[in-house]
Amino acid sequence: MGASFDTGNLGVSALAESSIRCILHSWPDAEIVIIGAGRSQSETVIDIEGRPFLVKSFPIRVCPNIFVKNHYIKLLFIMVMLRIFNSDIIKRKLGLRNDTIGVLCRADLIADITGGDSFSDIYGMKRFIRGYLKKRLCQLNGRPFIMLPQTYGPFKSKLSKMMAGRILRYSDEIYSRDRESLLVVEMLIGKNEKTRLSPDIAFALGSRKPDNPVTEKLHAVKQQGQSVIGLNVSGLLYNGGYTGKNEFKLKTDYPELVRDIIQHFSSQTNTYVMLVPHVFPDDRLAVESDPYACAKICDGLSPEVKRSVILPSGVFDQCEIKYIIGQCDFFMGARMHSCIAAISQCIPAIGMAYSKKFIGVFESVGIPDYVVDMRNTSNAELLEQIKNIFNKRHAIKAGLNKIIPLTNEKVLSLFDGIEI
Repeated sequence: MGASFDTGNLGVSALAESSIRCILHSWPDAEIVIIGAGRSQSETVIDIEGRPFLVKSFPIRVCPNIFVKNHYIKLLFIMVMLRIFNSDIIKRKLGLRNDTIGVLCRADLIADITGGDSFSDIYGMKRFIRGYLKKRLCQLNGRPFIMLPQTYGPFKSKLSKMMAGRILRYSDEIYSRDRESLLVVEMLIGKNEKTRLSPDIAFALGSRKPDNPVTEKLHAVKQQGQSVIGLNVSGLLYNGGYTGKNEFKLKTDYPELVRDIIQHFSSQTNTYVMLVPHVFPDDRLAVESDPYACAKICDGLSPEVKRSVILPSGVFDQCEIKYIIGQCDFFMGARMHSCIAAISQCIPAIGMAYSKKFIGVFESVGIPDYVVDMRNTSNAELLEQIKNIFNKRHAIKAGLNKIIPLTNEKVLSLFDGIEI
């Protein structure tokens, strides 16, 4: 639960595929399904170590029309009935006629990742409540329920704290990707023995060369001995958040900062700046579109600067964009999983933070000093920080070469020792 391949957010897709890789590392013959995503059943084929793997997705609908198939209320009623009348007849008559309930009844293990950073009310109570309802429904099947490595909190309301605590108390294992979240969990449910610290699961994601002209461009640039500076541009931040009113309370003028960064690095000898999109949403969430923000930024550049800018065109999947990021010599990103795509390939990277999640993830691989916080730093200060970190890039890379192989192995072994 909590990650899928249909959101257009490649960070979420990376979490979905990486979770599947980790499960298969421990149980090579496992059947894996995605629960709670989309409006109808669907299938996705992904490449796992050179072999196709079919993943089916089953929805849990939370919407005003309670008569739609797989609506939460109907599923809840069936699940409660199955808990009260635990017999094969009831399961046949109520459960297995409904595909989503059938999957929940057969599940040996349910793992939830909540989009990596959505176990919080900072994105709105509506979104948090939907996630809560889906989790509680799945917990009713009585099988092991694991919270995969993610960020917990912050919580602004007492109601969301109460709901979060309930989910955590009914979870069998709770993995956090940062130390601060461990304290949040302890605040909600007290000290316990089921909480663990783990790196972000997307470190396990593989890369794949896309069939796109940008790869040939990048290879030509590298063969000529020129450097590529990667810069992920967030459409959400470019547009001021979902509200358009500086929703994340940035002290930084984000669009202006992006232009300043491009201006600075494009002026360096033998250097290209590549703008890297990481979210490709449909029209309903156009406010999040990274390609739109990249294009708008490019429109405002002078012809001279544009000659030193690479802008990939087309749509990529999570493994393809990781390959593209892997061609960079240095990387900066406001989408955290774009940064993980770089760091996991031992590329020195800067996290351009708009929330607390960045510092914890960077800390997990020993580089907490390479996060710049746009919530409390002006443009001039932040650009100076970026320059200073860039000057340390060779030392950063040497450190990553030592720690990343160990990190990747730790993530892949996440499910080892869990009995089902």
